[in-house]
Amino acid sequence: MEQPGNLHPFVAVNRHEGEVVHALLKQHRMLNSDLYPQEVENDMVAFPLLETVAHDAVETCLQSVDLKPIFSVLEASVQPLVDPHRRLAKAVVSWVERHGEQAHADVTALVPSKWERLGGLILLPEEVNEQSSWVEVMNHPRCEDMWLSILDALKGDSLGIQAPIANDTFRSSQVKMLYGHSEVTFLDHGITYTFDAAKVMFSSGNITERRRIGAISMEGETVIDAYAGIGYYTLPMLIHSHAIHVHACEMNPASIKGLQEGAEANNVSDRLTVHEGDNQVSLTRLVGIADRCHLGLLPSSEPVWELALKALKSEGGWLHVHMNVEEEKIPSWMEETRKRFQTWADQQDLGFEVHNRHLERVKWFAPFVRHVVLDIECQPV
Repeated sequence: MEQPGNLHPFVAVNRHEGEVVHALLKQHRMLNSDLYPQEVENDMVAFPLLETVAHDAVETCLQSVDLKPIFSVLEASVQPLVDPHRRLAKAVVSWVERHGEQAHADVTALVPSKWERLGGLILLPEEVNEQSSWVEVMNHPRCEDMWLSILDALKGDSLGIQAPIANDTFRSSQVKMLYGHSEVTFLDHGITYTFDAAKVMFSSGNITERRRIGAISMEGETVIDAYAGIGYYTLPMLIHSHAIHVHACEMNPASIKGLQEGAEANNVSDRLTVHEGDNQVSLTRLVGIADRCHLGLLPSSEPVWELALKALKSEGGWLHVHMNVEEEKIPSWMEETRKRFQTWADQQDLGFEVHNRHLERVKWFAPFVRHVVLDIECQPV
């Protein structure tokens, strides 16, 4: 039964039983998490109940721990929602209720379980484009109210929907903007990134690998990043690994703009050279200059493997090879890859002995398929 004003139903138990009771009420979806629990007399604590929960249901729930609850109606204060999923759900329900008969959308389907944040830009998953309830909202005359409610719930200033990476030369982003702008600037692990999310992609799922690469000491090294993008790995290698210089190969003008702005924002522009255009051409001008070459393209960077090997200095160096590989085939792929580099080294008379030093499993790319990075060391014989 709904209570007037700020009065709400509570159930009180002895303080020492509070932790157990709280867990049970939450487990059985009886707890009103929007309200604060309260201390009451006789060393007891009272937990707020949902309005729809009957007393006998609570008694049955607490019988399992042999507790007899005391029910009361108390004045309650609302606690701020710290769970963003709950804030989002509340915002969506509120929008649907305000628009009444004009909105027939399924509320449950309108609440995404995940999203990506790039600075102030909130990106909803691409699946929402295929959901009839979302299509209905996007065509609603008051859809902007929904976008603002979502942004308020998730503490963002711009809203978009993810889309598959374009099957073009630049692997362009296809983000669909719903509100605000797509230019983002944000701090990630001490590094400022800045770019247009509607034009270039940013893979938040590779965060562990970016940090791993940034943790490798490259003091005094000259490094080639064969697929630089906006600097996902270029900037960590300059800032955290302390590479003396990075040669960044990239052909997407929007990515280059983001890379250069990111380098400027992090004060490393003087240690960066950008090679614009096809890296199969750029790498032919970088023969024998690198201590290390990063090959960060998926599903495979194979077209430039041999060129990357030739880019290493005569005293050898390291290759970081990204690849999508079926889990069960990883061991054989590692050995086959090592043999290919060894064969090229022998054919080119580079005088290298090629060793597999480490295999990093970054993430699942698809069912049974891993994004892996193979660290290869080429030592002079």
